[in-house]
Parts: sequence; structure tokens; C-alpha cells
Amino acid sequence: MDRELKDPEFDLAGLRRLFPITQECVYFNHAATGPMSLPARRAIEECIEVYSKRAEYDTDEYFSLVAQARSVVARLINAQPEEIVLTHNTSQGIFIALSNLPLVENDVVLVMEDVFPAVRYIVDNNLPNIEKRFVSFIGKDPVEAVKANMTGRVKAVVVDHVQFLSGETIDLERLADFTRRERIYLVVDGIQGIGAMEFDVSRVKVDFVACGGAKWLFGPSGTGFLYIHKRNFEVLRTQHSGWLGAPWPGFEDFTHWPRLYPDARKYEMGTRNIMGIRGFAANIEILLEYGMNNVQARITALRGHLRRSFEKLGLPILTSDRAPGSGIVTVGPLQDAKGLHRHLRESGIVVSLRDQYIRFSPHFYNTEGEVDRIVAILARCRG
Repeated sequence: MDRELKDPEFDLAGLRRLFPITQECVYFNHAATGPMSLPARRAIEECIEVYSKRAEYDTDEYFSLVAQARSVVARLINAQPEEIVLTHNTSQGIFIALSNLPLVENDVVLVMEDVFPAVRYIVDNNLPNIEKRFVSFIGKDPVEAVKANMTGRVKAVVVDHVQFLSGETIDLERLADFTRRERIYLVVDGIQGIGAMEFDVSRVKVDFVACGGAKWLFGPSGTGFLYIHKRNFEVLRTQHSGWLGAPWPGFEDFTHWPRLYPDARKYEMGTRNIMGIRGFAANIEILLEYGMNNVQARITALRGHLRRSFEKLGLPILTSDRAPGSGIVTVGPLQDAKGLHRHLRESGIVVSLRDQYIRFSPHFYNTEGEVDRIVAILARCRG
């Protein structure tokens, strides 16, 4: 159960000490890259010490660390550890999910039109003989969007949980209920939601969720996970499986090869990025300690403060105010978005420039005072 905080101000100060970037700038760019925490840095440094002095972990210790990380990820989304594949990024997770679906020639995959390129490139280049149909979900009921494009050949739907520019959130609970009834696989890119919002797979019954660690989970880059609901284990192919997708008791005897795991773990092909995995798990532990309900509440409050302040300034806001909200607030289109972005950067404010838009994405350790500092700079620019 999530720990309730007795003194939010005290705990917020303590949290900020875990993120050295708070001493360097106002960082509202978590939808792009998350800054590493001190616990993650320490975990990685401990790995470096082992590899520097011993070259490798003892076998039991290595597998224990991997299992611990898998359990931490599972706790984050209320899954079972055997439903978690440790991956290098979101793209790898999406690839594993789509390439192992039991699709046949001329089946149809519906893809959210406004997905991030990570999904688009996987879909366009790795599903031969499968029809890809791109569908608009933004501003629409996701079930109605799928129904409008239904044929008997639709076998999978691929969506971003949170649209990377606008921050609009897809109602996955409603969509998953529908796709499950229709026996359609639902594949989700969760990188812009997980770590900023509560995500419970016992409630949101999706088939697959791919999530890289580099954004709202604070990294490091080269880490992530794929969740596979256990109902799919027996029907999926094994096109991304290798020798470490099997339960080796040790690395001394190679005369007897163990069978692949009968679950999601079989998709971990070979040597893992254990340094990255340990840092990744340490970051998630911070979120779990604080409680994802508290994380989401903090981000929602900061997001609301940003919106109200931007509205008072008369800035055009792309991000809808519909709930539930992500951690993203995007303003624009702006005449001189590039110049304004440069001025913010020179003033110690780190945000994202996306064409004619500027995207703000605070996390739970940011403060209302930092929002006010951003607003004051923008007011001077417009004044």
C-alpha cells in the first residue's frame, strides 16, 4: 500500500535532494529525458565497482539482481514478475509485442495516427503482409474510433497511452474492455504515462504495454520493460527469444540446455545491461516509496498551476483540460517558438521545442515556485 505523507513540504525538500538537477536549473522536460537520481547513480557505481574489481557478478547474485528489478517493475504497474520483459527501450518492447502476435497474411492492425515515431517505424517496417490502417484517436472516444474501422480482419490495435505533443490521454480501460470482448490484441506505448500517472494492469486490462525508462522513470537510457498479460503466453510466437530466455542454473554446464521460460521472460535474448537495470530499478523504488497516487497528485497540481497561469497570460494552449491529465502542458502554435525556447533556456528553464510548440512537463519533485518563475519569464517576454 502506498505510504501517506505526513508532511508534504518536508518530504518534497527531501525528494529534491535526490535529484541534483534541481540545483542546476528548472527542469520541466521529463517528457523528453528524465534526470538521474542519486540512488540510481549509487546503484550504477556499485555495479562499476564490481566490474572493475571482479569483472562480473557471481551467478546467483546476477540472477538475483535481475529478479529484483523485474519485481520492482511489476509492483509499479501491479503485474506479476513473470509478465515483465526487461528491454532496452520502448521500440524494442513494441517490436517484441507485434512480431510475436499470431497474425496471418491480410490481417489488419489499426494504429493511432498520431503515435510517436517509435511506434510508426516498427509498424511500417516489421509487419510484412499485414495491412496497417492509421486511425485518428485524438479528441475521440477510442472505442468509437475502432468501431468505425472494424472489419473481421482487425486483429490488433496499437496506441500511445499519452500523445507525446498534446498530452492527451487515451481511455485505455474502456478501450481494453472493448478489444478484449472482440478478441483484438491491444498494444500500448506507455512511455509518456507510466511514471507520471498511476497504471494498474489489474484494472486496465491491456495485452501489452511497452515503456522505456528514459523519461518519467528517470532513466538511464537503454532501459525499459514490456508487460505481457499472462493470457497471451500460450498463443504468442517466439521470434525474439535467446539463450537467456531460459532458466539457467549456472554457466558451468552447457551439456544440458533448459527449455525457454513459459512466460514473458523468454523474450530476453542475451546478456543484459545490468548497470542500467539497477539504476532503472532504483529510480522506480523512489516512485514506489512516495506512492504513485501521490506522484500523480503532485504532477496534476503542477500541471493545473501551469495551465491557469498560461491562460492568464493569454497563451494558446494545445493541451486539453480533460481529465485524466498527463504531465504534459503544451503551448502553441507560437510565432517565435524557437526564440522563446532559446530565451527560456538562457534563463535556466529546460523545456522542449517541438516545431511551433513549447512543451512543459514537470515531475513530482518540481515546485509551484518554479512554475511561478517560468510564468514571470514568459510574462516579461510578452510584455
